[in-house]
Amino acid sequence: MNLNDKLKLEKTGMTQNELNELRYHYVDRYVDNMSTKDLVQYVFDDLLNYVHNQLDLEFLDEAQNYWEEHYDDVVKDIKEYANSKVKKPIEDREASNFFINTNGEED
Repeated sequence: MNLNDKLKLEKTGMTQNELNELRYHYVDRYVDNMSTKDLVQYVFDDLLNYVHNQLDLEFLDEAQNYWEEHYDDVVKDIKEYANSKVKKPIEDREASNFFINTNGEED
């Protein structure tokens, strides 16, 4: 047993390997018990946080790569929507417009 494992064992009652296995099992069970809607919302929130933390030019490059030849049209539509009176505040929105094929299964 290495020094790190001895210290972990003293502090937590588990070795680093055991802690890693517990983390993996926790995440596996946690995700398995999430509804499709909750899972989509979690991924949406995580990805939104990711793009908010990117530098502007890094994000724009990623957006251009994603939309490819449609990028200019998307930006035009976004500019119109962002300046419209029907715009819903971002903080009042949630993940929407998603479709997940569950082979007929319902949440």
